[in-house]
Amino acid sequence: MINNLAEFKNDDIFIDANVFIYFFRLHSGYSNACQQFFSNLVDGKFKGFTTTFVIEEVAYILLIRAIADDFNNHPIEVIRENPEVVGKYTDILHKAINIIFSIDNLTFLDTPAELLYSMIDGMQHGLLTRDALYLAVMDQNHIQNIASFDTDFDRVGYIMRWGI
Repeated sequence: MINNLAEFKNDDIFIDANVFIYFFRLHSGYSNACQQFFSNLVDGKFKGFTTTFVIEEVAYILLIRAIADDFNNHPIEVIRENPEVVGKYTDILHKAINIIFSIDNLTFLDTPAELLYSMIDGMQHGLLTRDALYLAVMDQNHIQNIASFDTDFDRVGYIMRWGI
């Protein structure tokens, strides 16, 4: 059973990149739940946590998808042929990061280098490096809930995933 993201309240939750992405890029299946989730966060119904690694991932995906939309071509090919195209999207990324930094009740957690060892341990659950790093940050901060649409986190038996 998947827990509905829009109904989360009364606890701490780590927020994965895809929740921010679907908040910014409309998606018929996910955006409404993301908007309600962030509204509840701002209203103080719970405390949200994330890292700068998540925000870097959000910026990268927003950039790549915007280039794909605008050029109707694989974004890496577009960038290889025309690297200056990346600079055309800085305003969009600044706006997205400013919005994220302005969200009430959202805290950015430290990610010390030593967590890379815990990241490797987290890979025992079948998580790739980035998700295993997020799990290590959650473990370090005693957070047992994650807002994510990534079903890979369902393999970690001691955390609860909130999605759709």
